[in-house]
Amino acid sequence: MALDPSLLATVGFGTAALGSGVHAAVTMALDTGFRTFDTAEANIWYNQREVGRALKNFFDDLVKSCGVPGISLCSQEGLAVGTKIPPWELTTSDNIRTQAKDSREALVGFCDEKDEVPFPLDVYYIHAPVCWKGWHPRCKHGDETKLTLRESWAAMESVVADGNARRIGLSNVRPDELEDVIEFVRARAGTDPRARLPDSVQSHADPLDTNAALRTACRKHGIEFVSYSTLGTQHSMRNGGENPVLTDGTIGRIAERHGRSAAEVVLSWATQKGMKVIPRSGTQEHIQELGRLLREDTKAGFLEDGEVVEIDRLAVG
Repeated sequence: MALDPSLLATVGFGTAALGSGVHAAVTMALDTGFRTFDTAEANIWYNQREVGRALKNFFDDLVKSCGVPGISLCSQEGLAVGTKIPPWELTTSDNIRTQAKDSREALVGFCDEKDEVPFPLDVYYIHAPVCWKGWHPRCKHGDETKLTLRESWAAMESVVADGNARRIGLSNVRPDELEDVIEFVRARAGTDPRARLPDSVQSHADPLDTNAALRTACRKHGIEFVSYSTLGTQHSMRNGGENPVLTDGTIGRIAERHGRSAAEVVLSWATQKGMKVIPRSGTQEHIQELGRLLREDTKAGFLEDGEVVEIDRLAVG
Protein backbone atom coordinates (compact mmCIF):
# COMPACT_ATOMS: atom_id res chain seq x y z
CA MET A 1 0.00 0.00 0.00
CA ALA A 2 1.26 3.49 -0.85
CA LEU A 3 2.79 5.74 1.76
CA ASP A 4 1.39 9.18 2.54
CA PRO A 5 4.27 11.59 1.72
CA SER A 6 2.82 14.23 4.05
CA LEU A 7 3.48 11.98 7.05
CA LEU A 8 7.09 11.03 6.33
CA ALA A 9 8.35 14.08 8.23
CA THR A 10 5.71 13.80 10.97
CA VAL A 11 6.27 10.18 12.00
CA GLY A 12 9.99 9.56 12.21
CA PHE A 13 12.06 6.74 13.68
CA GLY A 14 14.10 7.11 16.87
CA THR A 15 17.31 5.22 17.56
CA ALA A 16 17.92 5.61 21.30
CA ALA A 17 18.86 2.58 23.40
CA LEU A 18 18.82 0.09 20.53
CA GLY A 19 22.30 -1.13 21.38
CA SER A 20 23.92 -3.57 18.98
CA GLY A 21 20.63 -3.91 17.11
CA VAL A 22 20.55 -0.34 15.83
CA HIS A 23 21.88 -1.18 12.36
CA ALA A 24 19.24 -3.86 11.83
CA ALA A 25 16.49 -1.67 13.28
CA VAL A 26 17.30 1.28 10.99
CA THR A 27 17.42 -1.06 7.99
CA MET A 28 14.01 -2.52 8.86
CA ALA A 29 12.62 0.98 9.36
CA LEU A 30 13.90 2.03 5.93
CA ASP A 31 12.37 -1.07 4.35
CA THR A 32 9.08 -0.22 6.05
CA GLY A 33 9.06 3.27 4.58
CA PHE A 34 10.57 5.53 7.25
CA ARG A 35 12.69 8.35 5.88
CA THR A 36 13.03 10.64 8.92
CA PHE A 37 15.49 9.50 11.59
CA ASP A 38 16.60 10.85 14.95
CA THR A 39 19.86 10.07 16.72
CA ALA A 40 22.48 11.82 18.88
CA GLU A 41 26.20 12.06 19.48
CA ALA A 42 25.92 10.91 23.12
CA ASN A 43 27.38 7.43 23.28
CA ILE A 44 25.93 4.73 25.56
CA TRP A 45 22.43 5.90 24.58
CA TYR A 46 23.10 6.23 20.85
CA ASN A 47 25.40 4.95 18.14
CA GLN A 48 25.11 7.46 15.32
CA ARG A 49 27.96 5.96 13.31
CA GLU A 50 26.00 2.70 13.03
CA VAL A 51 22.91 4.70 12.07
CA GLY A 52 24.95 6.33 9.31
CA ARG A 53 26.32 2.98 8.16
CA ALA A 54 22.83 1.50 7.93
CA LEU A 55 21.60 4.49 5.94
CA LYS A 56 24.57 4.31 3.58
CA ASN A 57 24.18 0.56 2.97
CA PHE A 58 20.47 0.95 2.23
CA PHE A 59 20.93 3.85 -0.18
CA ASP A 60 23.93 2.22 -1.87
CA ASP A 61 21.75 -0.82 -2.58
CA LEU A 62 18.95 1.45 -3.80
CA VAL A 63 21.29 3.15 -6.27
CA LYS A 64 22.54 -0.23 -7.51
CA SER A 65 18.98 -1.40 -8.10
CA CYS A 66 18.39 1.68 -10.27
CA GLY A 67 21.36 0.80 -12.43
CA VAL A 68 22.64 4.38 -12.49
CA PRO A 69 25.96 4.51 -10.60
CA GLY A 70 27.38 7.69 -9.14
CA ILE A 71 24.09 9.31 -8.15
CA SER A 72 22.49 10.00 -4.78
CA LEU A 73 18.82 9.29 -4.09
CA CYS A 74 18.78 10.95 -0.67
CA SER A 75 16.92 14.06 -1.83
CA GLN A 76 14.52 12.16 -4.07
CA GLU A 77 13.66 9.77 -1.23
CA GLY A 78 13.17 12.61 1.26
CA LEU A 79 15.84 11.43 3.69
CA ALA A 80 15.91 13.66 6.78
CA VAL A 81 18.30 12.95 9.66
CA GLY A 82 18.53 14.85 12.91
CA THR A 83 21.13 14.54 15.63
CA LYS A 84 22.15 16.31 18.83
CA ILE A 85 25.34 17.74 20.31
CA PRO A 86 25.77 16.68 23.95
CA PRO A 87 26.21 19.34 26.64
CA TRP A 88 29.82 18.37 27.42
CA GLU A 89 30.74 19.45 23.89
CA LEU A 90 29.34 22.97 24.42
CA THR A 91 32.81 24.30 25.12
CA THR A 92 33.66 26.70 22.26
CA SER A 93 31.95 27.95 19.13
CA ASP A 94 34.54 26.22 16.98
CA ASN A 95 33.97 22.91 18.72
CA ILE A 96 30.20 23.07 18.15
CA ARG A 97 30.75 23.77 14.47
CA THR A 98 33.29 20.93 14.22
CA GLN A 99 30.95 18.48 15.95
CA ALA A 100 28.18 19.38 13.52
CA LYS A 101 30.48 18.89 10.55
CA ASP A 102 31.66 15.50 11.83
CA SER A 103 28.10 14.36 12.51
CA ARG A 104 26.95 15.41 9.05
CA GLU A 105 29.75 13.44 7.45
CA ALA A 106 29.07 10.37 9.63
CA LEU A 107 25.33 10.33 9.02
CA VAL A 108 24.67 11.71 5.54
CA GLY A 109 28.08 12.33 3.98
CA PHE A 110 27.39 9.46 1.58
CA CYS A 111 24.56 11.56 0.10
CA ASP A 112 26.97 14.18 -1.27
CA GLU A 113 27.10 14.40 -5.05
CA LYS A 114 30.14 15.55 -7.00
CA ASP A 115 30.27 19.31 -7.54
CA GLU A 116 27.04 19.78 -5.57
CA VAL A 117 26.39 21.48 -2.23
CA PRO A 118 26.99 18.92 0.56
CA PHE A 119 23.80 17.18 1.75
CA PRO A 120 22.96 18.68 5.17
CA LEU A 121 21.54 17.25 8.35
CA ASP A 122 17.85 18.04 8.59
CA VAL A 123 18.19 19.44 12.12
CA TYR A 124 21.02 19.78 14.63
CA TYR A 125 19.95 20.08 18.26
CA ILE A 126 21.56 21.06 21.52
CA HIS A 127 20.81 17.87 23.46
CA ALA A 128 20.62 19.67 26.82
CA PRO A 129 21.49 23.24 27.81
CA VAL A 130 23.88 22.16 30.57
CA CYS A 131 25.66 18.98 31.65
CA TRP A 132 23.55 18.22 34.71
CA LYS A 133 25.57 16.17 37.18
CA GLY A 134 24.75 12.50 36.69
CA TRP A 135 22.68 13.07 33.54
CA HIS A 136 25.25 11.03 31.60
CA PRO A 137 28.54 9.42 32.69
CA ARG A 138 30.34 12.25 30.89
CA CYS A 139 28.58 14.75 33.20
CA LYS A 140 30.61 13.83 36.26
CA HIS A 141 30.74 17.18 38.02
CA GLY A 142 28.03 19.27 36.38
CA ASP A 143 30.48 21.87 35.11
CA GLU A 144 31.44 20.32 31.77
CA THR A 145 29.38 22.81 29.77
CA LYS A 146 31.54 25.92 29.30
CA LEU A 147 29.22 28.17 27.27
CA THR A 148 26.02 29.88 28.28
CA LEU A 149 22.96 28.81 26.32
CA ARG A 150 23.05 32.10 24.43
CA GLU A 151 26.69 31.56 23.48
CA SER A 152 25.94 28.00 22.40
CA TRP A 153 23.01 29.20 20.32
CA ALA A 154 25.14 31.76 18.47
CA ALA A 155 27.46 28.89 17.49
CA MET A 156 24.48 26.80 16.39
CA GLU A 157 23.46 29.59 14.03
CA SER A 158 26.86 29.19 12.36
CA VAL A 159 26.12 25.49 11.80
CA VAL A 160 23.39 26.51 9.35
CA ALA A 161 25.62 29.14 7.76
CA ASP A 162 28.31 26.48 7.34
CA GLY A 163 25.86 24.28 5.43
CA ASN A 164 26.02 21.37 7.88
CA ALA A 165 22.34 21.54 8.85
CA ARG A 166 19.18 22.93 7.28
CA ARG A 167 17.71 23.70 10.69
CA ILE A 168 18.74 23.98 14.33
CA GLY A 169 16.93 23.26 17.55
CA LEU A 170 16.88 22.76 21.29
CA SER A 171 16.16 19.66 23.34
CA ASN A 172 15.29 19.22 27.01
CA VAL A 173 14.85 22.94 27.67
CA ARG A 174 12.40 24.71 29.96
CA PRO A 175 9.94 27.26 28.54
CA ASP A 176 11.88 30.13 30.13
CA GLU A 177 15.11 28.93 28.51
CA LEU A 178 13.40 28.80 25.12
CA GLU A 179 12.00 32.30 25.62
CA ASP A 180 15.45 33.60 26.55
CA VAL A 181 16.98 32.21 23.34
CA ILE A 182 14.16 33.79 21.34
CA GLU A 183 14.78 37.15 23.06
CA PHE A 184 18.50 36.82 22.31
CA VAL A 185 17.83 36.16 18.63
CA ARG A 186 15.29 38.93 18.19
CA ALA A 187 17.58 41.49 19.83
CA ARG A 188 20.17 40.79 17.12
CA ALA A 189 17.85 40.27 14.17
CA GLY A 190 18.56 43.65 12.58
CA THR A 191 22.32 43.59 12.98
CA ASP A 192 23.43 39.94 12.69
CA PRO A 193 22.46 38.15 9.45
CA ARG A 194 23.02 34.78 11.13
CA ALA A 195 20.49 35.41 13.90
CA ARG A 196 18.00 32.54 13.70
CA LEU A 197 15.12 31.41 15.87
CA PRO A 198 14.97 27.74 16.87
CA ASP A 199 13.32 25.73 14.11
CA SER A 200 12.51 22.80 16.36
CA VAL A 201 12.25 21.80 20.01
CA GLN A 202 12.50 18.16 21.05
CA SER A 203 11.29 17.08 24.45
CA HIS A 204 9.29 14.45 26.29
CA ALA A 205 5.50 14.44 25.98
CA ASP A 206 2.88 11.73 26.41
CA PRO A 207 -0.84 11.59 27.31
CA LEU A 208 -0.12 11.59 31.06
CA ASP A 209 2.55 14.28 30.97
CA THR A 210 1.88 16.51 27.97
CA ASN A 211 4.60 19.13 28.58
CA ALA A 212 1.88 21.69 27.98
CA ALA A 213 3.84 24.83 28.90
CA LEU A 214 6.72 24.08 26.52
CA ARG A 215 4.37 23.07 23.71
CA THR A 216 2.39 26.28 24.21
CA ALA A 217 5.58 28.34 23.94
CA CYS A 218 6.46 26.53 20.71
CA ARG A 219 3.03 27.19 19.22
CA LYS A 220 3.24 30.85 20.22
CA HIS A 221 6.46 31.29 18.24
CA GLY A 222 5.70 28.91 15.36
CA ILE A 223 8.36 26.38 16.43
CA GLU A 224 8.04 22.70 15.60
CA PHE A 225 7.64 20.39 18.62
CA VAL A 226 9.03 16.86 18.38
CA SER A 227 7.96 14.46 21.11
CA TYR A 228 10.18 11.65 22.36
CA SER A 229 9.10 8.85 24.72
CA THR A 230 5.55 9.53 23.51
CA LEU A 231 4.56 5.96 24.37
CA GLY A 232 5.21 6.41 28.09
CA THR A 233 8.65 4.88 28.51
CA GLN A 234 9.72 7.75 30.80
CA HIS A 235 7.15 6.61 33.38
CA SER A 236 8.15 2.94 33.28
CA MET A 237 11.84 3.87 33.51
CA ARG A 238 11.22 6.02 36.59
CA ASN A 239 8.84 3.61 38.29
CA GLY A 240 10.39 0.35 37.22
CA GLY A 241 6.96 -1.12 36.53
CA GLU A 242 4.47 -1.46 33.73
CA ASN A 243 3.95 1.33 31.25
CA PRO A 244 0.96 3.39 32.49
CA VAL A 245 0.34 4.90 29.05
CA LEU A 246 0.13 1.73 26.97
CA THR A 247 -1.88 -0.05 29.71
CA ASP A 248 -4.34 2.80 30.25
CA GLY A 249 -7.97 1.67 30.03
CA THR A 250 -9.19 4.62 27.98
CA ILE A 251 -6.44 4.18 25.40
CA GLY A 252 -7.10 0.44 25.33
CA ARG A 253 -10.81 0.90 24.63
CA ILE A 254 -10.11 3.37 21.82
CA ALA A 255 -7.55 0.97 20.33
CA GLU A 256 -10.06 -1.88 20.39
CA ARG A 257 -12.69 0.34 18.76
CA HIS A 258 -10.37 1.00 15.80
CA GLY A 259 -8.68 -2.39 15.65
CA ARG A 260 -5.33 -0.71 16.29
CA SER A 261 -2.65 -1.06 18.94
CA ALA A 262 -2.37 1.21 21.98
CA ALA A 263 0.89 2.54 20.53
CA GLU A 264 -0.80 3.53 17.27
CA VAL A 265 -3.56 5.31 19.19
CA VAL A 266 -1.09 7.31 21.31
CA LEU A 267 1.05 8.29 18.33
CA SER A 268 -2.00 9.31 16.32
CA TRP A 269 -3.18 11.40 19.29
CA ALA A 270 0.20 13.16 19.38
CA THR A 271 0.20 13.98 15.67
CA GLN A 272 -3.40 15.21 15.89
CA LYS A 273 -2.24 17.53 18.72
CA GLY A 274 0.35 19.02 16.35
CA MET A 275 3.42 17.11 17.52
CA LYS A 276 5.94 15.21 15.45
CA VAL A 277 6.94 11.83 16.86
CA ILE A 278 10.02 9.60 16.76
CA PRO A 279 9.02 6.17 18.15
CA ARG A 280 11.59 3.41 18.15
CA SER A 281 11.69 -0.39 18.23
CA GLY A 282 14.17 -3.15 17.62
CA THR A 283 11.71 -5.79 16.41
CA GLN A 284 10.34 -6.21 12.91
CA GLU A 285 6.77 -6.74 14.12
CA HIS A 286 6.69 -3.48 16.06
CA ILE A 287 8.50 -1.51 13.34
CA GLN A 288 5.94 -2.68 10.79
CA GLU A 289 3.18 -1.72 13.22
CA LEU A 290 4.65 1.78 13.53
CA GLY A 291 4.94 1.92 9.76
CA ARG A 292 1.17 1.54 9.43
CA LEU A 293 0.98 5.18 10.52
CA LEU A 294 2.70 6.18 7.26
CA ARG A 295 0.36 4.30 4.92
CA GLU A 296 -2.52 5.88 3.04
CA ASP A 297 -5.07 3.35 4.30
CA THR A 298 -3.95 3.19 7.94
CA LYS A 299 -2.23 6.53 8.47
CA ALA A 300 -1.99 8.59 11.64
CA GLY A 301 -4.94 10.88 12.22
CA PHE A 302 -7.61 8.21 12.53
CA LEU A 303 -8.96 9.32 15.91
CA GLU A 304 -12.32 11.08 16.19
CA ASP A 305 -12.26 14.52 17.80
CA GLY A 306 -14.07 13.15 20.85
CA GLU A 307 -11.45 10.44 21.26
CA VAL A 308 -8.67 13.03 21.20
CA VAL A 309 -10.51 14.86 24.00
CA GLU A 310 -10.85 11.61 25.98
CA ILE A 311 -7.08 11.13 25.83
CA ASP A 312 -6.47 14.79 26.67
CA ARG A 313 -8.39 14.27 29.91
CA LEU A 314 -5.88 11.68 31.10
CA ALA A 315 -3.48 14.52 31.95
CA VAL A 316 -5.98 16.61 33.92
CA GLY A 317 -4.76 17.13 37.50
